[in-house]
Amino acid sequence: MAKNSTLRKVSLRNIAAHKLRLALTVLAVVLGTAFISGAFMFTNSLDATFKSAVSSAYDGVDAVVTPGKGEPGLSAQLRKDLAADEKVGAVNIRASQSIVLANDKEEPFQVGGGTASLGIWHEPGDVVGAAHELVEGEAPTAANEIALNKKGAEHFGVSVGDKLLLVDPQDRHDVVVSGIFDSSLDNRNSLTASMPEDAFLERYTLDGATNQLILSAAEGTSDTQLVSHLQDSYEGIQVKSGDELAEDLTKVMSQALSFVNYFLIAFGLVALLVGTFLIANTFSMIVAQRTKEFALLRALGAARRQITRSVVFEACIVGLIGSALGVLAGIGLVAAIKAVMGARGLELPDSGLGLSLSAVLVPIVLGTVVTIISAWIPARRAGEVKPVEAMRSSESSTDQPLGVRSIIGVVLMLIGAAAAIAGALLGDAETKTRAVLVGVGAVGAILGFFFAAPALSLPIVPTFGRIIGLPFGAVGKLASTNSRRNPRRTAATAFALTLGVALVTAIGMLGDTMKASISDVVENNTNADFVLSGPTNSNFPTPAGTPDAVRDVAGVDSVLTMSTAPVLIDGEASQVMGPHAQTMVIDGDVSRMVELSITEGTADLGSTPGALVMTEFAEKHGWSVGDTLELTAPAVGAQPREIEVVGLFEPTTLIQNMVISESRIEGMLPPGAQAVTMVGVNGDGTVSDEELRSNLEEAVKGFIVVQVMSTEEMAGQAGEAINMMLNILYALLALAVIIAVLGIVNTLTLGVIERRQEIGMLRAVGSQRRQIRTMITLEAVQIAVFGAVMGILLGLGLGWAFLEVLKDEGLDTISVPWVQLAWMLAGSAVIGVVAAIWPAARAAKTPPLDAISE
Repeated sequence: MAKNSTLRKVSLRNIAAHKLRLALTVLAVVLGTAFISGAFMFTNSLDATFKSAVSSAYDGVDAVVTPGKGEPGLSAQLRKDLAADEKVGAVNIRASQSIVLANDKEEPFQVGGGTASLGIWHEPGDVVGAAHELVEGEAPTAANEIALNKKGAEHFGVSVGDKLLLVDPQDRHDVVVSGIFDSSLDNRNSLTASMPEDAFLERYTLDGATNQLILSAAEGTSDTQLVSHLQDSYEGIQVKSGDELAEDLTKVMSQALSFVNYFLIAFGLVALLVGTFLIANTFSMIVAQRTKEFALLRALGAARRQITRSVVFEACIVGLIGSALGVLAGIGLVAAIKAVMGARGLELPDSGLGLSLSAVLVPIVLGTVVTIISAWIPARRAGEVKPVEAMRSSESSTDQPLGVRSIIGVVLMLIGAAAAIAGALLGDAETKTRAVLVGVGAVGAILGFFFAAPALSLPIVPTFGRIIGLPFGAVGKLASTNSRRNPRRTAATAFALTLGVALVTAIGMLGDTMKASISDVVENNTNADFVLSGPTNSNFPTPAGTPDAVRDVAGVDSVLTMSTAPVLIDGEASQVMGPHAQTMVIDGDVSRMVELSITEGTADLGSTPGALVMTEFAEKHGWSVGDTLELTAPAVGAQPREIEVVGLFEPTTLIQNMVISESRIEGMLPPGAQAVTMVGVNGDGTVSDEELRSNLEEAVKGFIVVQVMSTEEMAGQAGEAINMMLNILYALLALAVIIAVLGIVNTLTLGVIERRQEIGMLRAVGSQRRQIRTMITLEAVQIAVFGAVMGILLGLGLGWAFLEVLKDEGLDTISVPWVQLAWMLAGSAVIGVVAAIWPAARAAKTPPLDAISE
């Protein structure tokens, strides 16, 4: 018999002779690898952009000074001492304040994904690092003058001499644009304003104290010498070189970007997982159709291993071609993303396409390995073909028993269901343990369904077929009969759609439950008639002047202000996020804004100044009503004060751990340190809700950024944010659905090739082309509906189990998006119709006499 090289030639010629098979199989590999390759390249691009930004920000900076541990800030006196130091060339303050800019008609400039900030203008001769080049007008010299970035000014139509409204968290200011400057990192979707240093310090700092200084070294002094000198000569500060800080920031950004990379790669792997079943299904069908070919090769002396290796070799070629095309598609994907971002003003300068060795090799190796693994079982089956098979007149695959496979599937599904139910119902176990159990259950249920699906499809798919085909008479009956003929193929084709729909269903349940829980929390725990807050799509707080602006509005009974401040009670805060600790503050009776269950003391922090503490938090720290505790503000170095615990309350979602009276921190913090989160307004009943809303909107119109919302609208707005997050997930999961559609197209197309004689016979006995098209389309719809129904059932079960685990995290109102599920079911039928268009047209064109003659 010929050597392996001969069989390789046969494999290569077979691939070249069946370009349609090759294209359909390659597509599944391309989609998965394109996503993985694109993920690597996109994060490389982001990484390059951020590294360039960090490098530019600290280029020419020899030393960076920040407060030492426990120090409140860098004083004005320290700044003077540093400026007078003979080893220091120049000292700049690095500070920024979030703002909103509006035109003289009080119409805010919508920066979208960009930012609006206010910093300090430094004259070119005094700048540490890269200087901003003034390209038009003059530098700002007064508190009511600002310089604006060139691209932002051009994009928003701002010119030198224009009068603008500048809103910060404390107040609003009328300003004039004195000049336009250019910088290396300019962005047209962002507005970067600068004002004189003395005006900035007076408005936004307490006694001129700041948090960061950047220094250049005097002539003859290196950056390392300057850093050592500062560390030895000054107390209460931390000093790093500009290069060292840039390196640290780059590491932090790279770690943050790695999450994006893992997230995108996860969806690429899901796509490859779904593609695995498509590839395996395709190779199974190809092996079945080539039974006579393999039998002839066996009759000519080819060994089983040679036949198996030849099919694996074909899979390797398909994997390499698909993966290489996937890398090219990934490059196109990144280029398209960057083009879209650029069109929206979010350019990524100095980023390139993000090509790297890992972005090319990992997808190629992964795609090839996945393809080979997918084709391994069909390749083994090809090697088992006996020479006598060459004498058969048909190439159709023979039925194989489903008993062992079905038993394995049922056992795995039962184990998976038991694990998921145990994770959901073991309320006393740790959340992590329960989540792991549900995860194990999900894997078991999905694998079990894959093994048991052929047996399940035997009674279910024909039933669907009879219902769907009822209006089509004999053609519908024939289509439902055809679906029983190869349950393995039907189940394998439907599984890709099942997996995608199951993920969408589970995520849809999570999103619907989150929205329902938030709605319950907001509507059932908020007592205020209206809530006033700042922009919900940024970190800009509610302007501090908002409460005073609405106190005397017609129809208003009471106004309460909820804010956060960097203060601690006995070293504890309401919220702690990394190094940042904030305590909730209110200026009146908490129960007028939030529904509270007071167990002891009072909730009125207006008439009884002090601290209102959650019972569990108080018990944990040994606090009781009447205790006097120490109130400190370590971040700003204010003098400690005393505060009394005046009440205890049962846990509630809207207030975490504790809230204190605003009167207890007056004069303790610098401007801007206390951030207003929301303002609650209650009506006195003298005007209607619509009129009260109108009055409030008119009163806060000048603040530009303040929104007036009812509790229902607050819940709806939170729901919109959840919808945005879900839409991103759905868009990524759509990849799995696209692969599922390709799977149906693939199966139907290869089935048409396999059933050429049968279709020719139907045409010969009088079946019309449209009837053949209808039959193939109905078969596709049956497969798609079966996959969708099974996916919905799996998704509902797994979604319920995961949500039961998350009940303790506040998601205690499990909600099912029935409308979305109904649309998915209807959509699956549409998917079947779309997937059948080409295979059905191909089948309808089968020449009757040619097919029969074969």
